[in-house]
Parts: sequence; structure tokens; C-alpha cells
Amino acid sequence: MVGWGQLNHAPWAFVSDKYRVDITVLPDFRRRGHGSALHDELVAIGRGRHASTLQAAARESHTDGVAFLARRGYQERKRDFESRLFVGKFDFSRFATADARVEREGVRITSLAAERARDPEALRKAYELSEDCAADVPSIDPHTQRPYEEWLKNAIEAPNALPEAYFIAIDRDGRYQGVSNMFAALDDPSFLWQGLTGVRRAARGRGIAMALKLRTVRYALDRGVEHIKTWNDQYNRPMLAINEALGFERQPAWITYEKDLSVP
Repeated sequence: MVGWGQLNHAPWAFVSDKYRVDITVLPDFRRRGHGSALHDELVAIGRGRHASTLQAAARESHTDGVAFLARRGYQERKRDFESRLFVGKFDFSRFATADARVEREGVRITSLAAERARDPEALRKAYELSEDCAADVPSIDPHTQRPYEEWLKNAIEAPNALPEAYFIAIDRDGRYQGVSNMFAALDDPSFLWQGLTGVRRAARGRGIAMALKLRTVRYALDRGVEHIKTWNDQYNRPMLAINEALGFERQPAWITYEKDLSVP
């Protein structure tokens, strides 16, 4: 096998006539037509399924991939940044007032693992919070809500899930207002993935997101990992600003492209 390709819907933003294209060819076998053949086959399958749009992504530093899509009529739609925070030298003193600020707001930060021990409805509350926050993550297409069972399987029961690093912010009325969760990289113990960080609209501007992110940094440091990886959409300026303040270092952007199949 020298390459592979697949066509699928985006389950997090489902559009029935839009399909995502993924193609990979081993470096030593590129520029021999394998990628073109895979792409042509996937386009034919998409047209057979009455697709209106194809979506693909390439890292901006992968110039061959960017050129491959440009030659085939794909247009840039958005950019996402992977960022990395090396925790060994993190200076918590720069954020010494963060916890006190949310405490004054009547908000406490805890883990989902701890809440499950005291509240039988903790998982349902965490699910509802996650879906509410996910709906505000910038996206080309509207967010598609996951069933509870699917969220449970992916966020709590998956082999890389870390319920003790699934941090939530709870107000004085017991309402879950913010979330920031982490999960393990099963093939590389040197880092942890930062998952969703979000705060309900009515609770924003109170320092909750920063306090949650600081808990994830502390967890990573205590666990002995080298760094944290996370993703941010280019238009999510508030979260990008928090990550920049914490010291996350941006990597080359991943560019999302789309191709209108009504155009020959």
C-alpha cells in the first residue's frame, strides 16, 4: 500500500450533500499520479451521491498538498492553528489572581471525576454543557449535536479519556458554566491533548476560561508530560488570546478548502 483516500461526512457539522476528502500518499511515491487517481475516484463517488461540495484540508507548510488542492479548484474557507505549551517552565505567579477572581464570582473549579462521586447527574450535566459550548465553536457549517451515548463513548469511556482532567466550572446555584478537558495521546506519552474549552455565553468575561486552562496546565505538570497540544480556529479571538497569554506557541495553520462540484 502506497496511499489511501476516503470520503465521509463531518459528524460534528453534518451536511447531507457535503463530503470531506482525505488523501495520503507515502512521500517516496508522490508525484506519480497515485494521489490524482485517488482524488478522481473519490470525486466520482461524491458525484454519484449527489454531492454539492467537497471539503479538504492541508497544512500551510505542506506546499505540495496546498498546490494539489489549488490545481483542482479548491478555495480556502478557514484556518485552524495547532498550538503547543511546554509546561516545565510555566510561571504560575503571572496568574496568581485567577482562582480568587472566579471564587468572588461564586464559581468553583473541579473535575468531572470528583463530581461523579457526589452527583449522580454529573455526566448528564457535563454532556449538556459540552454541547452548549460546542455550538459556539467557529465552524463553516452549524454544529451537529451528538447523542448523549456518543458523547459518553468518546469523552468518558474512550481509552484516552481522562475524567480526572475533565475540568468544569460550577456556579453557586450548581449550574455547570464552563469546561476544559484533556485526553491522552496513546502513541506518545510526552504530551496531552487539550480538548474543548468553553464557557456559556451568560458567564463569559468573568475569568472562568482562564481558571479552567490553568487547571489543565497544573494537571499536565503534575503528570510529568512535556507539553500540551490544542487547536483553535482563526476567528476564535478570545480563546486565541487566552492561549497566547499562557504562552502557547502556534504551529503552521491547517487550511480548510472547499470545492464546488457544480463548477466543472
